[in-house]
Amino acid sequence: MDIADLQTRLGAHGYPVPVDGRYGPLTRATVLAAMTDPPDRLVTASNVKALAESWAVDPAAVWAIRDVEATGKPFVEGRPTILFEPHRFSRATGRRFDADYPKISYRVWDRSKYPATQRARWDQPLDAVRLDVDAAFASASYGAFQVLGENFAACGEADSFAFALSEAQGEDAQLKHFGRFVEQAGLVPALRRLDWAAFARGYNGSAYFVNRYDERLATAFRERRKA
Repeated sequence: MDIADLQTRLGAHGYPVPVDGRYGPLTRATVLAAMTDPPDRLVTASNVKALAESWAVDPAAVWAIRDVEATGKPFVEGRPTILFEPHRFSRATGRRFDADYPKISYRVWDRSKYPATQRARWDQPLDAVRLDVDAAFASASYGAFQVLGENFAACGEADSFAFALSEAQGEDAQLKHFGRFVEQAGLVPALRRLDWAAFARGYNGSAYFVNRYDERLATAFRERRKA
């Protein structure tokens, strides 16, 4: 997708902007508005229970993942909680932006470079859109379950922009995407047997232990079972 395509898509979703192929302040602001506006629907206990029961999984396991990912906050300032991954953007764009745009495109993952605030984290994909629309939306994880945009197809969306826009509409969509991703990744059995290391490896990658992700999930699950 190029900038003109993005502008056309924005208009189709009720955010009209001149289709001129230029990524100026108006188009940037319109993208942000599309990601910010309501309804921002929240998930319900019955939604989570229904998904968990379809997997024969304890609902506390689903809640635990929500609690750990993005600290359980699906939205901040009206936008889905986000984490842009410059190393993913670099890989998706063939490293061609690393030299000129080192804040949003670099080869090796470095958690120390993540911006501290959600507002600053949203600036990264908004800046990256100018360079490559699809890779920009694909290189961020969104919402309460922090599913990466590059998994849009597994989550049932047409492209990474459609995925991001759906994530911005409500946590019900975020839960749906999470459910489809977990199923596509074959992680339901790990959840069923509460094998947090296996789940963490499949959900967060082989370096999950760096952040003690499996331990945090196990702790969150125990806390949810007490509630």
